[in-house]
Amino acid sequence: MSGLRIPVLLAAVVLLPFLATPYALHVAIVVLFNVTYAAALYAVLRMGYLSLGHAGFIALGAYTCVILSVRLGVSPWLGIPAGGLVAGLFAWGLGALTLRLRGIYFSLAIFAFGEIVTAFFRAFDWFGGPAGIPGVPRPSFFGTPLASHFAFYWLVLAVAVLGIGVLYRLQYTRFGAALLTLKTADTERLAESVGIPAVRYKTAAFVVSCVAVGMMGAVHAQYLMFVNPQVFTFFTSTDLVVYAIIGGLANFWGPILGAGLLTALGEQLFSVGYWKTLVYAAILMIVILLLPGGLVDLPRRLRGRRKPAPAAIAEAR
Repeated sequence: MSGLRIPVLLAAVVLLPFLATPYALHVAIVVLFNVTYAAALYAVLRMGYLSLGHAGFIALGAYTCVILSVRLGVSPWLGIPAGGLVAGLFAWGLGALTLRLRGIYFSLAIFAFGEIVTAFFRAFDWFGGPAGIPGVPRPSFFGTPLASHFAFYWLVLAVAVLGIGVLYRLQYTRFGAALLTLKTADTERLAESVGIPAVRYKTAAFVVSCVAVGMMGAVHAQYLMFVNPQVFTFFTSTDLVVYAIIGGLANFWGPILGAGLLTALGEQLFSVGYWKTLVYAAILMIVILLLPGGLVDLPRRLRGRRKPAPAAIAEAR
């Protein structure tokens, strides 16, 4: 995305709450949740790893915030960074072990972790058990609770801009460039031969990704004003993967585009239940078969079709 488009995009999201209805703001808030999650997942995907358990780290951030505010009376503002910190600590411990694996073994290990997290919160009444914990307070700004969609939108936007901004900047650093050399076992061995500490770099990127989803998970719980194990399940993780694939993995904006469009569409299909899954599956199949580069690759393909090759022009003459 060019330097001009980013300010235009920021201007659009800043002006949106002044023009939108409460329902449209609700959709925008849910979109901001998912685009942040998808951008964080991309930080792992670009290393060649498929995470099927990112929902577990979202749940850790959400439950950390809820436990602190509801059970311990800590300010909801402190619950947001605390959610990111706890998710990051678990990511550091788990990543140091699992990022030595490759392919399906890593994916299954992260999937198992996500299932363990939800099973743990479901098993203990102090964490709300299967029913979860209601009455989660929202933060207050100078004594005024962020109770309306309009007020809460700004909090979600701030956390989204912070998370996405850090993740975007990360890929253009020397560290981010080094991560691209770790996509396969062969290139990883080559990178290590020139002094790149592969496991340490991969673990650091995994931690940054999970801190971002943990912080947004905390905000997500505050928006819903409750949390239970069914909010962040394996299906949440697979939805994020679908968003990324449909949007395209060629660059940073692909997963964000996929998450934004599919989330907005999903909100319109929310009442039809099963059909939402069917629509997602159909879109995924179409993109894989006809547009393997994802939606982000569509403008390039259209430009290519509009411009005939020089040889074809000469032959036509």
